[in-house]
Amino acid sequence: MTFRTWNILYYFFVWLSGLLGIALPLGIGFYLLLNGGKILNIAFLLDRPHGSPLGSEGGILPAILGSFSLTAIGLAVALPAGIGSAVYLSEFSCSARLKSFARLLIESLAGVPSIIYGLFGYAFFVLLLQMGTSLIAGSLVMAIVMYPIILITSQEAFDAVSREYREASLSLGIDHTEWIVRVLFVKSFTRILAGVVLAVGHAMGSAAPILFTAAVFYSAGGIRLSQPVMTLPTHLYFLVSEGVSFENAFGTALVLVIGLLVFNSLAMILRNNIKE
Repeated sequence: MTFRTWNILYYFFVWLSGLLGIALPLGIGFYLLLNGGKILNIAFLLDRPHGSPLGSEGGILPAILGSFSLTAIGLAVALPAGIGSAVYLSEFSCSARLKSFARLLIESLAGVPSIIYGLFGYAFFVLLLQMGTSLIAGSLVMAIVMYPIILITSQEAFDAVSREYREASLSLGIDHTEWIVRVLFVKSFTRILAGVVLAVGHAMGSAAPILFTAAVFYSAGGIRLSQPVMTLPTHLYFLVSEGVSFENAFGTALVLVIGLLVFNSLAMILRNNIKE
């Protein structure tokens, strides 16, 4: 086989891969829009599930409220922990070997299958700490899911800040704390925010971590830390697994995909408009 033939095959494979990468998400989105768009309206977003079997009629308001509550509380825990760990690794850790080992552990934690987080949360928070299936237990699991993403993106943001800023700050007599608060955070804020948005989108679309720790088939919409909640991913799972309503399942899936698309697009916009 000649070099020209290999070159043609190479370009054919590259173009085919690129087209598949575009066609698959567009195809999935169009399929969800075609099947779920007809049920998506204000009433569907603001109503509660009802009908017989339960969930065959009505809307997904409790699932939306539950998803946002879980993510917000989890972010309140994961954000300071992730940024604090990133500050330590970037500014206070003197051992390059320790930083490399910690980075390996963190990246491994980010790659753990989400069902493992769910099993850990069920064994530790629900059973051992006796929190039960509740909003607080699920939120803590969500925090663990978001923690490595926030830590990795924050550390990369800190490391990307030019060392010239440090030298200039120290030459002006600014101490370490002022350097971190007034310079390092300011220069890396947009990158950190993009990572936080990405972590939130990833956590909000996960069903396995909260399936055994926070999720319930039906909730009237009340949000209490000691009570379980509905979420969009688990509500979708219940609708499909129980064969309740595929029409409502497509509508729920469409809302979830639109939400994830908004979060991921926002993260890309922030990353592409970083001001040094």
